Amino acid sequence: MATKMTIQWNHDGFEALLCDEGTMQLVRQQAERICDAANANNDRGGDGFDQGTRLGRAYGSQRALGFVYSTDQNSALAESEDKALSRAVSG
Repeated sequence: MATKMTIQWNHDGFEALLCDEGTMQLVRQQAERICDAANANNDRGGDGFDQGTRLGRAYGSQRALGFVYSTDQNSALAESEDKALSRAVSG
């Protein structure tokens, strides 16, 4: 006979995990990987792409966020016309 199980979500604990330094390091590593791949895809020269991490709100919770961005007009064109960053994210 099956027993009914109740699970109680620990929201505070989960949010603490999302902000943990270990989680931040994993997010930073992924942002670096994507940034490196985007720069490898950039045939237009210039300063290329850069990356960063920070704590911020997303999906209603405080969490580690990673981002990669173009640093100049050449890298912006590499994304808009050649999809240098988009290919890095999907690959």
